[in-house]
Amino acid sequence: MKKLKSIKNKFIISLAVVFFLTACSESFLDINTDPNNPSDGNLNLIMPAIQTAYPSAMLRQVNRATAAYVDQIQDYDFGRWQQVESDFNEAWKGFYSQALKDIEAIITKAAEEERLAYSGIAKLQKAYIYSILVDLWGDVPYSEAFASNNPSYDKGEEIYPQLFDLIDEGLAELNQPGSIFSDADMIYRGDKDKWIKMGNSLKLKMYLQTRLVDEAASAAGINSLINSGNYITSNQDDFQFQFGTGIAPQNAHPRWIDDYNEAGRSGYHSNHMFVKLLGGSERRPDDYEKLSPNVRYGVKDPRTRYYWFRQVTDMEEGSPSIPCEFNQIDCNYFYTGNGYLGRDRGDNSVGPADVAESTVWGVYPAGGLFDKDESQQVTVNDGTGAGIHPMITNFMMKFYLAEAALTMNAVDGDPWMYLEEGIRASIGKVMDFGDKTDPPPTEFKPTDEDIDTYVMAVKEKYDAADMEGKLEIIIDQFFVAIYGNGIEAYTSFRRTGYPILQPVVDNNEAGPFPLRLVYVVDELGSNKNMPSESLTTNPVFWDINN
Repeated sequence: MKKLKSIKNKFIISLAVVFFLTACSESFLDINTDPNNPSDGNLNLIMPAIQTAYPSAMLRQVNRATAAYVDQIQDYDFGRWQQVESDFNEAWKGFYSQALKDIEAIITKAAEEERLAYSGIAKLQKAYIYSILVDLWGDVPYSEAFASNNPSYDKGEEIYPQLFDLIDEGLAELNQPGSIFSDADMIYRGDKDKWIKMGNSLKLKMYLQTRLVDEAASAAGINSLINSGNYITSNQDDFQFQFGTGIAPQNAHPRWIDDYNEAGRSGYHSNHMFVKLLGGSERRPDDYEKLSPNVRYGVKDPRTRYYWFRQVTDMEEGSPSIPCEFNQIDCNYFYTGNGYLGRDRGDNSVGPADVAESTVWGVYPAGGLFDKDESQQVTVNDGTGAGIHPMITNFMMKFYLAEAALTMNAVDGDPWMYLEEGIRASIGKVMDFGDKTDPPPTEFKPTDEDIDTYVMAVKEKYDAADMEGKLEIIIDQFFVAIYGNGIEAYTSFRRTGYPILQPVVDNNEAGPFPLRLVYVVDELGSNKNMPSESLTTNPVFWDINN
């Protein structure tokens, strides 16, 4: 990954979606004067607009920033934990002006037309979006979001309980007679049973995230869902957004567009992640000692060739393209060897143009190329761009249950059983996606023995660890599996303190770690009810730092 820029106006699904996206007001504060109120539109056209808008909002600067905060990728400013009010302006508009505004229109129109299935899935998506907003910003407009030109900001801890109620409303409506036009639903193609599993899985996720706030309630809620079995339990039921392959108009995965479709890039993959998945640095074996002892598995992760594509398979010692080459004391890893060229966190080394050398996104999740040890500079003709953005998945459920069973005595189940299922579900998902998108040659495809070896290496560490070490391993495995979704990696770090982050390069002093995102510049200038104190060092209500 060399450039992970904002994807504003970059992917369009159809002319109908374009119409409804552009018909939305530029600011959710203008809803009362919008001359193109989408409530007068067709439900089957508004729904795709919604389902395009919120993945777009998440994959703008928000995903880039959160991934860099926890060193999944390397971005100079975000990697030093810096942010300014303009960084997330477009994402905020995407959430409110586009997705949530149109969701309110669907809920109203579906009630008028007595098409409760549409209202049901709209409410589930509304609950999901607001849960993400709370997780990222803490206090956000909710009760007055579309009822005032200066909506108040509800406390995150007051919004979450209302979201549980909203999910229950959506599930009840989905259990009523009525269907959803399959082409209108870009995610589940009108499958009500899968939407019901998604709603229950969202509840399980939220119960787990609030376990430090009310453990008894979280444990009871999780056990109830476990007993029902009616949540996402297979990769086929995953709640995710599927991108297309288009360039004009652009509806391919934003990360593929960044790395395969444009000559200039900014931002890199993380050397820390290279070391983690490779089982240690081939160039500097002592780098591996910089990781926590609990997460040194010593074997190559089966997902490595799917996550990254190397444009070169090796680089000569002393190459000016290798970052930190002459600053080894301050850098934590720098070049890890075997062609995996990224950056350490906060490293702003300026060298010769390395567009043709640095490692880029692979086949998963961006729809790029599978790595076959072939040196090749990627172009728009490589890969498909038909990537995915996983939002709530089978492997996430397994890791959540592993954490819950380990940390809450009242939760049923064996933590290791859930953890192993999560690892295998993630590897299976990555490999299946690769088979469909850029099938690997047999000699490079992980074997059952490779997967078993990796799982057993994790189990050996897990069995030897104390309770805190076991939690670290669970979160570390979640962190690897969720690669590509920086929001969830950032959230799990703030909830648990894991994984242990490596320090910034010493000659680039970092600011304080942001425990929430900064409010956007449009709100600062237009909403008099915006909280006067918006310090990003104030934790969200479920944060371990409370």
